Amino acid sequence: NIGAYQSAKEDYGKLYPELANRGAFLFEYGYSLHKLKEYDNSTRILAEAMAHSNDPMILNIIGKNYQALGDYEKAEEYLIRSTHRLPGRIYPYYLLAKLYAEPQYLQLEKLKYAAEIVLTKEPKVQSTAVREMREEVKKLLK
Repeated sequence: NIGAYQSAKEDYGKLYPELANRGAFLFEYGYSLHKLKEYDNSTRILAEAMAHSNDPMILNIIGKNYQALGDYEKAEEYLIRSTHRLPGRIYPYYLLAKLYAEPQYLQLEKLKYAAEIVLTKEPKVQSTAVREMREEVKKLLK
């Protein structure tokens, strides 16, 4: 929570042999690697996490890893899988909108579709995060 990802990576590496079958641990380890821009290692750990957890955030981070590496088709695949896991969530549609707006992968029709969902889907709980996502998506559409 305080952004000490390098320390987390080192400590998680030591704990990995004992906790490699715990989805929450593997997610945190993989997320730390993602924040350190170690996208391939992050994806490898998060793929292991999928065997122990059905948390859609695992799919979101793998999608973001592939996007950061420029593999936009794989990014799209994982983000769409996330939308299927919990269809009521707005966040994966927001990530898809950002992916479709990338100049190297510009997909205008898909961007409009994902943005429409972000802008119109009724969230389970109104929050600052939802308002911020909607504002950013409006900017993407311009």
